[in-house]
This record gives sequence, C-alpha cells and structure tokens, in this order.
Amino acid sequence: MSVWYAEKKLVGYSMCDVRTMCRSWELSFAFGLLRGSELCTHFSLFSSVIMVDEAHERSLSTDILLGLLKKIQRRRPELRIIISSATIEAKSMAAFFNTSKKRREQEQGPTREPAILSVEGRGFNVEIFYVDDPVSDYVRAVISTVLSIHDQERTGDILVFLTGQDDIDAAIQLLTEEAQSSGKQGLVAVPLYSGLPRADQDLVFSPTPRGKRKVIFSTNIAETSLTLEGIVYVVDSGFSKQRFYNPISDIENLVVAPISKASARQRAGRAGRVRPGKCFRLYTEDYFASEMSIVGIPEIQRSNLVSCVIQLKALGIDNILGFDWPASPSPEAMIRALEILYSLGVLDDDAKLTSPTGFQVAEFPLDPLISKMILASCELGCTEEIITIAATLSIQSIWIPVRGVQKELDEAKLRFAAAEGDHVTFLNVYKGFIQSNKSSKWCHKNFVNYHAMRKVIEVREQLKRITQRLGIGLKSCEGDMQAVRKAITAGFFANASRLEPFSHNGMYKTVRTSQEVYIHPSSVLFRVNPKWIVYHSLVSTDRQYMRNVITVDPSWLTEAAPHFYQKQMHSSIPQ
Repeated sequence: MSVWYAEKKLVGYSMCDVRTMCRSWELSFAFGLLRGSELCTHFSLFSSVIMVDEAHERSLSTDILLGLLKKIQRRRPELRIIISSATIEAKSMAAFFNTSKKRREQEQGPTREPAILSVEGRGFNVEIFYVDDPVSDYVRAVISTVLSIHDQERTGDILVFLTGQDDIDAAIQLLTEEAQSSGKQGLVAVPLYSGLPRADQDLVFSPTPRGKRKVIFSTNIAETSLTLEGIVYVVDSGFSKQRFYNPISDIENLVVAPISKASARQRAGRAGRVRPGKCFRLYTEDYFASEMSIVGIPEIQRSNLVSCVIQLKALGIDNILGFDWPASPSPEAMIRALEILYSLGVLDDDAKLTSPTGFQVAEFPLDPLISKMILASCELGCTEEIITIAATLSIQSIWIPVRGVQKELDEAKLRFAAAEGDHVTFLNVYKGFIQSNKSSKWCHKNFVNYHAMRKVIEVREQLKRITQRLGIGLKSCEGDMQAVRKAITAGFFANASRLEPFSHNGMYKTVRTSQEVYIHPSSVLFRVNPKWIVYHSLVSTDRQYMRNVITVDPSWLTEAAPHFYQKQMHSSIPQ
C-alpha cells in the first residue's frame, strides 16, 4: 500500500494494528474504524478532505465515524467530507450534516450547505421481473426460476440470493435432484457464504467451464463485498439474515427478515456488470413499491453497544446519550452497555473511563469482556494462553462446516476436547496446529479451517503487540488450566449459568436473569452438563443456546465480581 516517489512517501494506511501514517503524506487509507488517537490527530487535524466509502452499509463503525466527523467539522468548518455510496438516501445524509441556521451564524468560516452529486454508473441495463403472487416457499421458487432461466435464456451465469448456509445447502440439493429427474444438464451449482472453506471459494471465482452455466447460491455477502465475473441473471429471494440484539434478555437473535429497497437495487445491479442482464424478484411489484422499506435497519439499532460506548469514551465523549447519531440507538441498549462496562470496572461512578483498567481495555480492538479477560490473565500468569483464546474467539469458527460428515467432525473434535470446556479445546487445536508446522494437510485431516487458523495467528500477534505496548508481561501458566478458567471468569462473570437440579434435558438458568438456556450442540460440553459454567455468547434459534462454554467454580464469581453478585450472594451462589 505504501508508495515511494522522488524519495517521498505519498500514501499511508491504517489497517488493524498496522499503521504507516505521517502528517506530510498526501493520501491515507483507513480500513475499519480508526483508533481514537488517530482520528483526533492525523485525520481530523491534518486532513483537508475525508472520504467515507460504502456508507450505505450503515455498520456500527460507519455510524460512529459519521457522528464523529460531524462533531469535528463543527470545529473545522473548512474540512471537506465526501460520503460516497451507490444506494444511500442522499437527502437524509445531507440533512444530518446540515447544521442548524442558528449554529451556522455562530460558526466562522464557510457556511455552505451539503451538496448532492449523482454520478451515473457504468453498468449495463438490467431488466426487472416480479412474481404475480407472493411465493409460499422461496427456496422452491428459486429452483423453479433457475431451471426456467436455464431453459429459456441465453448463456450467462446465475447469482441466487438466499438467507444462509442451511437454505443454500437445501437449494443446491434440490436443484441437483430436479436437474437429474428432468434430465437437464449443464448446471454447476456452487455455494457462497462466510466460513466457506478456501477450496469451495475458489470454485466461485474460477472460470465457468465451456458449455456450462454456473449457479452461485449466495448470502448477502455478494451484494457489495464481492464482484463476481460472468453474472448475467440474478434471482432475488427478497430475504436475508440479520442479527438483532435484545438488551433486556441480553440475547442476540439471527432472524430471517425482508430486505430493503436499497438492498434490492444492489442485488439487481449484480446482473449488469458484463452485459445487459435480468433480475427475477420473488416478490410482487406492489410489495416492492408500497411495502418494502427504503433502507435497512442500521446496525446500531440492532446491536450490542458495549464496544461502541467504550470507543466513544476513549475519544473523550462523555455525554454518550447526547451524541449526534445518524440513527439513534435505543436507550435500553445504551443503558445496558453502560451497566456492563461499570460492572467490569471499566467505567467509574461518573461514567468515565477508569485508570488504568478502563484505558487499557479501550486499547484492545475486542469485546471489552475479552479485553478484561486478557488484563486478568496478567495477574494469574496465563497471558500467553489467554491471548490465544481471545484470538480464537474473534474468529467465527475454526472448524470446517462440512455437510454429511458430522460423525467424522465430532470424532475430530474429540481428539482435542478438554474436560474444562471449549476455550481449553481451542488451546489444544492451536498447539496442534503449531506443532504441525502450520500444516494445511493437518488441518484437512482434523476438519480444522486452515485459513481461520492463519487468521488466529495474525490476530494473536496483534494482541501480543498491544499487551507489550501496555506493559503487560507475557507469561505462560504451563498447563495450569485453573488459572486460565479464572481469567475467563474475570471477564465473563456476568455470563454465568447453573444447571437446574433434576434437569433431564440439560436446562440451565442464568444467574443474573434466570433465563432458561442450553449448551449449544457444537460445544464439547454438549450433553456433559457440568453444574456451573460461563459462556461467551447467547444465540437464539429453537432454544436459547450458550456458545463457547467453560466450567467454573461458583466461588470464582463472587471473587471476580463481588459488586455484581451482591444480590445473588445468599440465593443462587453457594458460599
């Protein structure tokens, strides 16, 4: 990324923990949200123009950045901000940055209102088709549409938008069966979703064999994140999976929800990249015109805001509730985030960052619960093990999701399974990977995702640099897993659950809210059902499941957070 010209560095960048930026450089790229110190110095003080791309995605980082830029521009009215997007509601974004008339009179410098510029795209024309009546089974409707395209349309690959891996696997199986029974040939079905093994990813981007038609079944990852060559036809189911966080129950639900008009336009645009294309929408034109929402729900209105709040606190923004957001988060989610940070000792009674704990936690690009776990590991002498666990928890999954070989996958997990739980199991996998000299063959043999493990090593190195910068010594517990479990408890004490007495179906109840929860089937402790555990996260499907669990001694909970469990001291937790 860095460019040298005439003995002068012109381009710098900031990505993860790698940063090469200087005041004299003419152009700097930033990937993801900047650390507070950078945003408040290099970019806000020295930059004359700041450009935010892909603003329509409305991620947590995007909304925080837009709010901060608006705040910075009030102090630096000469700063030019460019917001670029293919589908964003330009008028609402312009209104957000347009300060009130009274404020403009008070401020010095330029007082121009935000300008809206429209640049025509270079894509080809896309013809849109709708169904006459709502479909009852969108997976079957997708297959019917794909077969119809294959029969009646010219050559060209097909991109199908579905909600997730389960729908994609079911659709591929159904298409294979339908094609075989009807004698249709020439279709090559490939999946595309996050967590897909590298070999399957290569099939998506490989050229389509001569005389064949590729059918890519994808999640919304193909809306904006990827460019797929050869796509001429798009089949839009009209749905996607979205995460919704409930601050009352502290549960994150993965919900199949209707897409917005902005997403629908993004999907249709995939068909017009190489030549005029066609988009087949499996919903009615009337629904699109009158019922479909214009834009999706911003991530900040459906997410856990703990990491968001600590980032703003680290920037010195104490009045979180008064912060100017492009879309206001719910008060319940904000209050819940403040409660969690206070219980971790990250915020004091005045809701300011504590010293040194609060400022140290803010330095890690992690969930504050994981950051607190790392800080606790310093005192317990197990930092080496804990940063490995932290790096693994930052990855979606280190296991290869392979259909039809669940028995073999379970057997592979047993080779690494630890009686203490999933976190220690992750340690065993990491050790095996390092001892194999980071072998891809070893990973394939043990159903471990090779690229995920490479990412774990990369994140671990990043965390190692941060801990060293904070003066945290890197120590190993030399196999003392009790120290590791205590460190995990220090960060996740609020996520404790107790097995219900006489429970025959493995039902637990959370200590804090008495919710009924169960160990996720992917855990090594599934069906083992130890009496006391702490979990990393809760997900809701047919039940409320605890993911990534580890056994604990209940006395560690009151030891780690007596202030948090003072009401439960004489009831749920035995003395």
